Amino acid sequence: MEHMEADDRVLHFVLIFEEPDSYMGKEMILDMSSCSNILLRRVDVTSADGLVIAEKFSIDMRAVPQVMLSTISQQPRVVDVNMKTRYFYVYQLELLPEVGKPKAKLNWQFSNNVDTSQGPLNGNSNIKDHMSINWERSYLADIESAMNYMFTVEVSANKKLDGKKLEAVKKLVEAFVQTKDHFPGRSSTRRFMEGLNGWLADRSSIHYDVWSAYLQSAKGFPKANHMWVGCSSDQPTLRGYPCGLWTMFHALSVACSNAKVKDSHLFYDAMTGYILNFFSCLECRKNFGKEIQEIEFDSEADDQHASMLWLWRLHNSVNKRLHNHSTTEDQSHPKLQFPTEEDCSHCQHPAVVASKKFNKLKDHLRIWDEQYVVEYLKQRYSVQNLLNDYLDDDEKMESHAALNKNNIRQHSMERLLLENRS
Repeated sequence: MEHMEADDRVLHFVLIFEEPDSYMGKEMILDMSSCSNILLRRVDVTSADGLVIAEKFSIDMRAVPQVMLSTISQQPRVVDVNMKTRYFYVYQLELLPEVGKPKAKLNWQFSNNVDTSQGPLNGNSNIKDHMSINWERSYLADIESAMNYMFTVEVSANKKLDGKKLEAVKKLVEAFVQTKDHFPGRSSTRRFMEGLNGWLADRSSIHYDVWSAYLQSAKGFPKANHMWVGCSSDQPTLRGYPCGLWTMFHALSVACSNAKVKDSHLFYDAMTGYILNFFSCLECRKNFGKEIQEIEFDSEADDQHASMLWLWRLHNSVNKRLHNHSTTEDQSHPKLQFPTEEDCSHCQHPAVVASKKFNKLKDHLRIWDEQYVVEYLKQRYSVQNLLNDYLDDDEKMESHAALNKNNIRQHSMERLLLENRS
């Protein structure tokens, strides 16, 4: 409090109010540690001192985490962000006068793995030329980056994993392992998941230090070093991890379908369990809970495509809600209904309008042909079609050559069958 009220040595002083099991404050302090003219301190709102400080600044205990900023000669104020996540807060603090971007910012992807030798970050990526990115394809680097963030930030934000949270991690890892040769990643990442699955099997609780030590020592742990590729943006706070998470789950749903996973609910349970227990955007988590009640999962036991189609419907529902109504939308990559007509000309067709009254509207009313949507999703997200550009590791998908031989003929046959329907 003394710093907040009277310290004349620091231009900006920041207090991060949070629960004791949250690691966001510590991560923000590390992120900003190389910045001058700013000092960050963490406040545990459950401690005696923390309660006193929170009361002094009228902190709503129901709305933590909250970040309070005091600048010399100004009244303390709450830092407003689009989403209460570490990255959004750090971005706002970097914009303060005389602070600038930290030169040695601790990146969540294990800072020593982020290659900035070729120059500074371009938006949220260190890929200089975004023109080289194929936006119609999906990249393994984005999936690995999402996996890395999941395990090292969101799961690691828990002091102890047990109960529903531990079961959610187990279910997600099991879903990846069940995809076998269709695993949406490199063989080294697949071996990591298989090892993690065995390590988790008999554990009823895991403390943070044990979890962290395992991740740091496990072979094959995904450490993509170019940050975002197909999920990159010119704006540092847009796309990135949420985009990577969508990409990862789409690829997993397709992998479960291709592998003919017997448990038709496995993917649904894995995804919903993770989002509802770990996704760091609390507002998004609440909206997700509402969304899955409206778009119910119908296992359709005999339909191996049920999970991938459910996720596609869910994603389009979210896009419809956010398009032109959200500050998280990147205007260069708007949240449209997908696949677009350019990406899949057969996936939509005009509705049949019986009434002349609505005849003029018929070209604007489109109906999805879900068999073509399935084909599109498989073409985009099947493991053999994921691009491995920008991965630093020399190992380039050992299993892909064999998969290609078996699957090219299969996809060609599916495409011919679909085309014959038109």
